Amino acid sequence: MELFQFVSYLRQFNADVLLIGAAVWALTAVLKRTLLKNVKRKYMTFVPFVLGILLYAAFTALTGGFDASVSALAPMFAKGVACGSLATVIHVVYEQFLRGNGGLSLKAQCVKALLADCGEIADADAEAIAAAVGTDEEGAMQKIAKIAGEELAPALYSLIETTLRTL
Repeated sequence: MELFQFVSYLRQFNADVLLIGAAVWALTAVLKRTLLKNVKRKYMTFVPFVLGILLYAAFTALTGGFDASVSALAPMFAKGVACGSLATVIHVVYEQFLRGNGGLSLKAQCVKALLADCGEIADADAEAIAAAVGTDEEGAMQKIAKIAGEELAPALYSLIETTLRTL
C-alpha cells in the first residue's frame, strides 16, 4: 500500500474514528510492552478492538452523546470495532513501511497481524484466509481454527472480516 492509497483509505472514516483509532494503535503498542506483556499472546489480538470500543464509549459519554438504549449502543459498538480495525491497519502499514514487508497483499498482512499472537502463520495461509473471508466462511474458519484453536476461530473470523471489509 502506497502512501496515497493509505490516505484515501483513511478518508472513509470520520474524524472521531480516525483520532480514536490512532490512539488505540498507540495505546495498544504501549500496553503490549508494559502492562500486558505477561498476557497470553492469543488474547492480544482482541486488545485493539476492546480498547476501540472502550475509548469510543468514553468519547461518546464525554461529548454527551451516550444513550444506554440498545438502538444507540449498536452504532457505538460498531464504531468502536472500526477504531480497532483502523488501529490494526495502521499497525500493518507502519510495519510495511518500517520493515519492508511488501511481499504480501495488505489484506494478507492484516490477517497475519491479527493472527500473529495466536500462532505461526505462513504467508500462503494468510493469503488463503484473506481470499476466503467473505466468500468461503467455512474454509476460512477451518484455517483460522488450525492456527488459533476452535474456541477463538469464530471471534477471530468476525474481527478479520470487519477489518478486511474496510480495505
